[in-house]
Amino acid sequence: MSIARWATRPVGTAREFLASELRSARYGDIVSVKAAIEAARRDAPYLQDTDDELTEKIVDLARELGLAVLFDSRE
Repeated sequence: MSIARWATRPVGTAREFLASELRSARYGDIVSVKAAIEAARRDAPYLQDTDDELTEKIVDLARELGLAVLFDSRE
């Protein structure tokens, strides 16, 4: 007897994923665009947003949360 392992697609948007990633950041902390995109690709591979779309969402969330943004994705 074998047990089938079903891959379930998590429900959520890129904005929801990024918000959960940034929720522990404090006002004034620095958010690395490169690290945030790598986390999204690693932990939420179902997201179909481009890197530019993710960057835009990161900047919007960072602004709302009072975070600084490090634009290091092109390094």
